[in-house]
Amino acid sequence: MAISMMEAYGIELLKANGISFEQLSEQFKQNKSAFNIDENFDFTELKSLYDTDFVTFKQAYTDIYTVKFMTINGLRNIMRMRFNIPIEQYETLETGNGLRNVPASESIEQQIRTIVSSNWNVERNDKTLTLFV
Repeated sequence: MAISMMEAYGIELLKANGISFEQLSEQFKQNKSAFNIDENFDFTELKSLYDTDFVTFKQAYTDIYTVKFMTINGLRNIMRMRFNIPIEQYETLETGNGLRNVPASESIEQQIRTIVSSNWNVERNDKTLTLFV
């Protein structure tokens, strides 16, 4: 099941702020899509997913998801938000179409492989990853 980049951002932002699936569901049941965690983020798209495809919404929030179209900046943000991998820990490829020396365990690698859209390649280099389109 694939979700948008903005839906993924919303999920990661809420999870990083300790919002459980049950808390989020209760908010959305009450037709509320505002949270006091980031005034600049609009959770309307995530609320729309909840309203139109609850099964996908629940799986994305409680387990794993694939982003429909992953940009390099989107990948950087997801790595920071979900895996606590700051941009200073890896390099951008000279061509600008990927990242190199991303520190990642095999568990994180498997999650990244699931999250990135099918146009991304993921290669393991000992204890790091190279990701590119």
